[in-house]
Amino acid sequence: MKQNIADLIDQINNEKITVKVFETTMAKLKKDVAKTMQPLYDFVSDQIGKNQLGGAQLLVGEALAIRVETNVVNLPLDEPARIEKFMSDEEEAGVNVYLVAVGEKVNQSGLRIDVVANADEFHEHLTNYETEMNDWVQAKIDAVEGNTED
Repeated sequence: MKQNIADLIDQINNEKITVKVFETTMAKLKKDVAKTMQPLYDFVSDQIGKNQLGGAQLLVGEALAIRVETNVVNLPLDEPARIEKFMSDEEEAGVNVYLVAVGEKVNQSGLRIDVVANADEFHEHLTNYETEMNDWVQAKIDAVEGNTED
């Protein structure tokens, strides 16, 4: 899956990227990370299957937000100016799936973002990435609860 950079910035600025929001408590997330996160993974995979960018966000009380999102660069979708600046020389780029954690106790910056896979691989082989993603989420829970930097 490829994405025109100008179109991406336009989609972000005009709120044309579908983002589905879920909510839970830290206790429920800790009890079963895989079950809680699966709808987010499935939603993003479905968006990719429709050849659309998308994201899913899990609000965990006030302590943490976990996002699964598609993008062309290792930056949050809610920062279009930074994406545009970083990708200004590119006309088109491959789309990847990223895991994003936001919360003041996640780390010193309050933000952690890591690439999972390119969008097509994620969509075609989602089950191959689930354990790795769930482990990543668990590490962010541990960081928030222990207030230790990841």
